[in-house]
Amino acid sequence: MKIQKYLIYSLSLFLFACNDFLEEKPSKTTSLVPETTGHLESLLNDYSSFYLEENSTASFSSDDFGLYRELYEAKNSVYNISTVEFATWDMEYLPAASRDAFWTTEYKKIFTANMILDYLPEVKGDESTKALLRAEAHLIRAYSMWVLANTYCLPYSDINKQEPGLVLKLSTNFEESMKRASLEKTYDQIEKDLQEALKINVDLTMVNGKYKIWRASLPAVHAFAARYYLFMNNYNEALKYADLALEKHADLVDYNTEMRYSTQKRTVIINGQEVEIKYPHTFDNQNDMNDKLGWKEFYYFRMLNNSFWWYVPSKELLASYDHQYDLRYKYHFVLNYSYDMGVISPAYEWPGYVFFFKDRIPSGPTVAEMILIKAECQAREGDYTAAMNTVNLLRAKRMSNDAPRTVINLSAESPKEAISQILAERRREMPFTMRWFDIRRFNNNDYPDDDVILTKEFYPYTNSSIRGNEPLRTYRLEKQSRRFAQPILTTEIESSRGEIEQNKY
Repeated sequence: MKIQKYLIYSLSLFLFACNDFLEEKPSKTTSLVPETTGHLESLLNDYSSFYLEENSTASFSSDDFGLYRELYEAKNSVYNISTVEFATWDMEYLPAASRDAFWTTEYKKIFTANMILDYLPEVKGDESTKALLRAEAHLIRAYSMWVLANTYCLPYSDINKQEPGLVLKLSTNFEESMKRASLEKTYDQIEKDLQEALKINVDLTMVNGKYKIWRASLPAVHAFAARYYLFMNNYNEALKYADLALEKHADLVDYNTEMRYSTQKRTVIINGQEVEIKYPHTFDNQNDMNDKLGWKEFYYFRMLNNSFWWYVPSKELLASYDHQYDLRYKYHFVLNYSYDMGVISPAYEWPGYVFFFKDRIPSGPTVAEMILIKAECQAREGDYTAAMNTVNLLRAKRMSNDAPRTVINLSAESPKEAISQILAERRREMPFTMRWFDIRRFNNNDYPDDDVILTKEFYPYTNSSIRGNEPLRTYRLEKQSRRFAQPILTTEIESSRGEIEQNKY
């Protein structure tokens, strides 16, 4: 992998940037070696190196993302070619995409975790601190492997177990094999790391009035375990770990009292009239991390990042919300967003999904996700009454207090109806971040009623341009399509001297 070409040098730069104990600037000929547990702590405290997930597949490939002729015709630059390729599940051009850095950035996190594990026996420090660092390194590695596997590999199932999984980098040894392990071995390794991470013995703590979500805690590991086992269709284990996470941390943001519009007024002139664009307060302070780190629902600080700055909501996603009473629609779907993105000549109105500024959405495990996992597992195990009571705990904090109780509280008369209601709520709560991953598991479990076939209608394109003068084309992703695994970049394959095997389509 090309990451190996620069990590020796960039690791020194990384250490220099986040530690004040280093006395000289690193160079290609100097090697700066961690000597204490404090040095390794500094690596982990640099959350800027870990929290962003620039996953274009998650951002653009699901049915939450809207790809529309009307928007393109109003302003051609609304969609760049890379976005269109991801949105239409391209296999021909994406391997050469220059903007896909997700593989590399997640393997950098894995490298850092491996470095901590490699140096722990050698550095000075007490054994209890070393044990915490060891468990946290295993969580980092497990988490990054999980998001990579759910992006570049086929969905986990008995049928796919022997399909190509990930390159299992378990040390900082650059001679380590770069051949892809099987999907089964990949998930076995994730679970091994998860079991090591579960040895952590610290709870989620407060620092300066904020939960310390940028570092690992036992509730964070429990929350990730709940997600992991849900996607393995192991509902008993997923329910167990969701409950354990919620026992320690169950704070929800009440959208009735804790969400508000930004005080930063933004207007644009459309056809001679001033039009206001109302953002949520979480839009403010693009570079100030306090509001992001202060989002109290987090167990573990990770965010989906879209440098394109527009999560274009699909018509189906927009229609899934109660526009009158659902406060998630009120605050996160910014009307007239297209005007702020320059679609003004001619003017064409379309909203944008906004959480933190224009680019970041919480993707790490949250209290809301644990409630939804618990509810889904209860419903899939047949306890649909309890499932609806669980999901309504979340609804009470998301729906307007003015709404009728029959609107706030979902109801169901059967497990099938409960599953349908809960999965719809899950989509409303976590658009973009989890939808692609969810569609993969829905299409590979033993429950046909949650299957999703994806279709989009847009213009043809080449590797360099959209052919807007040609007839529209229907793009379709079938349930068992091998394109549920994103192509690996050709540069990664070439850097591995052919050891990395491309996905077969």
